[in-house]
Amino acid sequence: MQKTKERFILLLIIASSVIQASKWQTYTNFGFIYDICGNDSNLFLATAGGVVILQTKPEPEVKKVLLHTDGLGVNKCLGIAQDSEGNLWVATYGAGVVVIGKDLSEVRRYSLYELPQRTRVVAVAGSRVILGTEQGLFVIETQGTPLDFSDDRIRRFTVGETKELLSDQVLAIGVIDSCCWIGTNQGVSCADTSFSRWQGFRRPLGDSVLAIGFLKKKVILATEAGLAIGERSGFLPLWQFPSVKKVKDIAVYDNFIYLATVDTVFKVDTTGAAQPFFIKAAQSLWVQETFWVGGGGSEEAGQGLFYLQSGQSWRQVALGCIYSGLISDCTFGKDGSVYLGHHSNSVTRLLPDDGSIQIIRSPLSWALQIRCDSKGRLWFSHFWPGGVSMFDPATNSWQSITWSGKKNIIMAFGLDRFDTKWVFNQNGSIIAIDSTGRQAEFVLPELVPPPGGGYEFAFDSKNRVWLGLTNGLEEFDYGGTLFDPSDDGHTLHIAGLPSTEIRSIAVDFSDNVWVATPQGGAVWNGKEFQVYTTANSPLLSNDLYRVRVDDAGRVWFLSDLGLSIFDVPIRRWTNYTPQNSGILPNPQGLSAFYTALDLDVYQGLAGIGTTRGFSLFNFATPYDTQTARLRVYPNPFITKEHSGVIIDGLPKDAQVRVYTISGKLVAVLPVMPGTGRAVWYPNKTTNGLYIIVATSGMGSYTEKVAVIQKQ
Repeated sequence: MQKTKERFILLLIIASSVIQASKWQTYTNFGFIYDICGNDSNLFLATAGGVVILQTKPEPEVKKVLLHTDGLGVNKCLGIAQDSEGNLWVATYGAGVVVIGKDLSEVRRYSLYELPQRTRVVAVAGSRVILGTEQGLFVIETQGTPLDFSDDRIRRFTVGETKELLSDQVLAIGVIDSCCWIGTNQGVSCADTSFSRWQGFRRPLGDSVLAIGFLKKKVILATEAGLAIGERSGFLPLWQFPSVKKVKDIAVYDNFIYLATVDTVFKVDTTGAAQPFFIKAAQSLWVQETFWVGGGGSEEAGQGLFYLQSGQSWRQVALGCIYSGLISDCTFGKDGSVYLGHHSNSVTRLLPDDGSIQIIRSPLSWALQIRCDSKGRLWFSHFWPGGVSMFDPATNSWQSITWSGKKNIIMAFGLDRFDTKWVFNQNGSIIAIDSTGRQAEFVLPELVPPPGGGYEFAFDSKNRVWLGLTNGLEEFDYGGTLFDPSDDGHTLHIAGLPSTEIRSIAVDFSDNVWVATPQGGAVWNGKEFQVYTTANSPLLSNDLYRVRVDDAGRVWFLSDLGLSIFDVPIRRWTNYTPQNSGILPNPQGLSAFYTALDLDVYQGLAGIGTTRGFSLFNFATPYDTQTARLRVYPNPFITKEHSGVIIDGLPKDAQVRVYTISGKLVAVLPVMPGTGRAVWYPNKTTNGLYIIVATSGMGSYTEKVAVIQKQ
């Protein structure tokens, strides 16, 4: 029994258990704030990057962020309201309505069959929850049990049945006394709180009523034309814009009306006199003792949250999120940091120790791709105005390399094992910059500059350079002499590709070259392409954006539908989608949503970039000291059916050796720390039994594997 405890054992992790054991982390930008509710102690923000809980005293501080992995289903939240028990009702884009319990530990979603997936606005009136959607007005009668959906009654009102609603496009809701006011793109309607009596006011000032407020029993309507004031007897203009303007929110405090627009918050008094109050893009307002402005701008990187207290100047809250939800590329640093590019000179660094976020800024703009060299320095390619920059974490310093004209616009980028930087520029030439800074330029006439950037170089064990562009797979052999062109050779491979556009490229340990195209994946084995599509494999989609190969021989394809992992040695596929994992969902159906992929095989981490945030996937395989036997598979190994023997679940200090049955050493296998794997490729080995011996500080264990040469 003691010997058994000292032995470590290897587990074969099947797809279902991988999903259950995997850990996903999500990083978003929540500076675009659609709606705010709360009180002077706590604010609740509905943002493009999830729900943010903010403690306001003594100083504003983010206490918690709830994301799709916490039960929201999606991260884009358009509205938020709090009921009398303290529960939060969240209107989402793609997951309907979500209820967050008052202690923030329980998150529940309504069935998407009962309510529309996209809900624009939410309001609470007693035991009723009122929802504005693109498909009319919905009223949930909670029966006084807001977290028990079983006894709820849901009513739907559309213009087809209730003409006074004016339109099914509900844009705003306001409740006062016994009246519910509903803003639409055709005007405003008033209904009693039992929704039995209705009255409509078509085009009170302009077409769309975008926000509703109340001032001393008067109703204030914010439209694209300005402000109207009135009651059930009718409305009059209060203040008008010189020209049509996009309005986002309204707040009323101390006899003043505050109107948020795409570029300014205006302060308007009851006489109609107006002045700029806050000159920034604003999306939402909340006023009690403190005036709060939720920033607008771009959904990928909103303006943030600002507040004003009496007698002070405007201040901004440190939300602590990534610089932008738009990820152009990602990579892992030698110290465990994660670096995210954003099509900007600003780069997000996720620090490994405490999980904090640091924003660093390159001297060059529009960072498109990122690579880490052997010394832990980060290299960035820049699309426009272009160039290459380098950040050294050890000295917290930057350097840059630039050229003139079209040579400065980088279309493809790569970093080889000698720390040579390879760029393909809009001028149509390849420039290699070695570790000393010397440059060599190559002009390969068959290469055509693509219309955009983000294409990749890859490198094999023979120091050949592989480049994918829009016209095929380029093989460039500089003969190991970077500055001697006399021995150079180059070939463009096209025949057999599923598409001539090579968006991404990676090389495995056998020097096979894997490519991702818009019409499927393929691998070049030195003679021909083998194609993988949805027609001949479990690949999620043919629309592939990135491909990577890990140290365990697995090929990772990132597509428009999620992540597909092809375990080449045992021919097994595993797919991760928003439905079965924590990968970021795409409820808006954005094109080219998944943008970046990188692997850290030492830690067992995968980074997946999107246009709305970043997913960090922990795929490390643990080992189990309690299992009674070693797992080695496939066993038997058949040469025509398999390409490698897997030894799974190894600790980091393990050593693995392969012996013949007579005791002759055949192979010493490296252990992949992050994956807990060793792989033996016995293709040229003769038939027979072989002994796998795995040893570590915990002990040793052996297992036999049969090799069968199939003709």
